Amino acid sequence: MKNKTANFALKGATTLTVAALVGKILSAIYRVPFQNLVGNKGFYIYQQIYPIYGIAMTIGLTGFPVYISKIIARETEQVKKKQQAVILLDILFFFGIVIFAFLYIGAAEIAYLMGDNRLVELIKGVSWLYLLVPLLAVARGYNQGMQEMTPTALSQLVEQVARICIIIVVALFGTSHGWSLYRIGSYAFLGSIIGAVCALCFFISFFKKIIKFQRKQNFALIIPTLKGLFSEGLIICFFAGILVLLQLIDSFTLKKALQVAGYSVQNAENLKGVYDRSQTFLQLGLVVSTSFSASLLPMLIKNQVEKDKLKFEQNTRLIYRICIWMSMAVTWGLIILMPSLNKALFSSVQGSVAISISMLTIIFAGVILLDNSILQSTNNYKKNIGVLVSIIVIKFLTNYQFTLYLGIVGAALSSVLSMAIGTFLSEMSLKKIGLSRKLSRRFVKKIVVCSVIMVSVVFCILRVTNSLETSRIGSFIQCIIGVPVGAVFYVGSTRYGNLFSDKEWKSIPGGEYVLKIFKKRMDK
Repeated sequence: MKNKTANFALKGATTLTVAALVGKILSAIYRVPFQNLVGNKGFYIYQQIYPIYGIAMTIGLTGFPVYISKIIARETEQVKKKQQAVILLDILFFFGIVIFAFLYIGAAEIAYLMGDNRLVELIKGVSWLYLLVPLLAVARGYNQGMQEMTPTALSQLVEQVARICIIIVVALFGTSHGWSLYRIGSYAFLGSIIGAVCALCFFISFFKKIIKFQRKQNFALIIPTLKGLFSEGLIICFFAGILVLLQLIDSFTLKKALQVAGYSVQNAENLKGVYDRSQTFLQLGLVVSTSFSASLLPMLIKNQVEKDKLKFEQNTRLIYRICIWMSMAVTWGLIILMPSLNKALFSSVQGSVAISISMLTIIFAGVILLDNSILQSTNNYKKNIGVLVSIIVIKFLTNYQFTLYLGIVGAALSSVLSMAIGTFLSEMSLKKIGLSRKLSRRFVKKIVVCSVIMVSVVFCILRVTNSLETSRIGSFIQCIIGVPVGAVFYVGSTRYGNLFSDKEWKSIPGGEYVLKIFKKRMDK
């Protein structure tokens, strides 16, 4: 029975992981054509409001559904499962209305605090999403709790595809018909509403059950449900959207700091748009760096269900090593290639230094998210509340001052500093429950050597192809050459440096191909 439950959990978690990764990749890639169509100013307008959308999607996509699925799964009777779903829907819909009202009525004040009164209509437009998010969160959570992962996975993908298609179409149509950039931004956020409606279509059968269900409020369940939602549920939401929260702080402080520093309104908005390019690289980098370790997280679920403590510790250690290994590769790969990537994707090298510094966030964010997943899997989620608060407070306290004196480089440093301190504090949380990342000095030294080898090889490629830097196509060619060559040297040096055993390679997605390609001596 244990094996059956564990395999079921493993399969379901894997399905959701794959769907989430594909969705995140799509969500990162569309920013490139969108920025190319609307320019830095249009990108600035969109990114100022994006955190409000991002928080809504975190709530409806990964945050509350994870917690709600736990509540539904632990109920043994079908009637009680539906009763819980009704209570959850009522609570979340009430708070959805409150947030909608706050955003819609307070749109002018929020726009003023962001330093741009022309953002009012965009804020009002995205506020409607908070009326749909409760429906999505409960529907997804209920299905996941019933071990029906396919509707959630498909709804995620369809939602992203619909949203992205509308954004690109609006940008194409708007720019060709002379629309203002604010009008384009306002219509672009309609894509999020339509995407959410498309996602809801996958849960029609769920809503039919809820409508037919005889509502008999059990007030004894409401208080514990409220406590759970706004403790564990919110913590899951905030950690899943930690980078979005940092973006939200940027939306309220970065442009203002640039203006106080002496930049004109136009230049400040342009620089904010340039700085926001980093979000594309950060999201893609974080997806790549965490994809391999995330694919192994379901194993921890299986170990927990089977109460296999030894396997849990072994897999935890392996997952951390893979996370650091991938994070280092992606971070330093993006940094060394950044001028070429920036020009190839966004037509200029402007802001490359600030964007490169931002890439260091990938290492810290990957580890923090993994720490939180481990704490969640052991039901110790409260241990990381202080970490979350510290990250937000440090970013808030330093962002304005750093930007004032260092420009967008300061904003990047503020994010890196807050996440670095958060990583240190997160390790303290693990130690409180007797866990650690267990990264040996030998492993750290070897991974640094592998990173140096990769960076050196890519640097040589960039120097040899230096003449190509003058054109956008040339920069793209540099990236096409640099990425695979750098990857080969990094993986090769990892293999020959014995960072992972043959058995560990086989547990890593694609690891068996590495074993075939890079033959080596037997592990000592």
